[in-house]
Amino acid sequence: MFRTQSNVTTTEYKIGKTNYVVHSSACEKATENICKKIKKLIKKDVEQMSENIIF
Repeated sequence: MFRTQSNVTTTEYKIGKTNYVVHSSACEKATENICKKIKKLIKKDVEQMSENIIF
């Protein structure tokens, strides 16, 4: 479901040669903060990338 948010924050992260652009907005029902969320997303991305490496 798509929701329109009035208070959207855009943050750019550069890790190595990869740039991450994060658009975020606050939710009263959130159970994790932005730092935990970003770390979880990056970890998932790295795990998916390592699965695709052929030796």
